[in-house]
Amino acid sequence: MYKKIIFCLSILIFLFSSGMGKVLSQPKTQEEKGPQIRLGEVTFQTREIESMPSPLKMLEVQVEIFNRSRRSVAPPNSIKVVVVPKEIKYLEAAPVADFNPTPEEVWLNFPLPPNTGRVLIIGLSLPEKKPESITFEIQINPPEGEKKVVTWEGSGN
Repeated sequence: MYKKIIFCLSILIFLFSSGMGKVLSQPKTQEEKGPQIRLGEVTFQTREIESMPSPLKMLEVQVEIFNRSRRSVAPPNSIKVVVVPKEIKYLEAAPVADFNPTPEEVWLNFPLPPNTGRVLIIGLSLPEKKPESITFEIQINPPEGEKKVVTWEGSGN
């Protein structure tokens, strides 16, 4: 009888001690290494601004920026977005006046709290003969930040 009790007790102690670390331990909380900034959706909007002698056509590139961090606030002027036009297509032959937009940089000059987002708007002037499409490369905090390639289709606007 004593052998049975000792045997059952030793098995119980063995099972309790081997399972104790797995059952009662909690995973270590990972320390954040600063804000986790990500790109969201990129949308486009065209606008026409009345001016003399002819109206000015603008293309707004609207870039969503998110701070996916749980605790870290992104300080002001720590988030940079670069928009680079890569390819421009026309329905017909390219116009005589060559349209060559330059890369644009925008800094977010407000803090970005944890689990929030903002939309940055970059405006580009369009030529009189509107392109069929423009392909952009958008990057956050170059050179190591996240990149996206997006295309604006002019025929639908």
